Amino acid sequence: MQTNCRTSLDPTSLLGRPVLGPSIMECNKHTLVAHVAALHHSSALLVKYRVGPDNQQGWFLPNDDLHHLEHPDQAAKRILKEQAGIDDATLKLAEIESFVGNNQTWHLIFDYLAFARTVNTSPGKAVAELRWFEIDKMPPAEDFAHHGWGRTVLVKHALGKAQPLSTSSPG
Repeated sequence: MQTNCRTSLDPTSLLGRPVLGPSIMECNKHTLVAHVAALHHSSALLVKYRVGPDNQQGWFLPNDDLHHLEHPDQAAKRILKEQAGIDDATLKLAEIESFVGNNQTWHLIFDYLAFARTVNTSPGKAVAELRWFEIDKMPPAEDFAHHGWGRTVLVKHALGKAQPLSTSSPG
């Protein structure tokens, strides 16, 4: 079966963000994306991009298109490193979403939970702002891109996984 997919060495990704690694897959039929819900105790990391994917504004979970032949696990690690400077986190695939996107391509979204060992971050070139939010004090859905999708993913997958800070021990 032939598709209209090809690889590219173009220095910008389909989302308008620089590609620093292997070539990406340019395709008018499929969109492969990794989203990373980075957690540290009871906080989640959110980003705002200089140029929002799909011309969206607001808070996002760190995300990017997969590069050609890149495994989703490797993409999640790359995204954390490139966008937030985090290179020490335990990753867990939480869900794979499938739908037809606004650009009429079939989207496969790999939703990851990343348990970061530190809150020290460094915004990547494509990131205008990044910030840790306490899960119970996240911005409202209308402050997120894509009608609150990132917030929904956090509530669905991360709320029960976040670990509250506690110094007391059962007595």
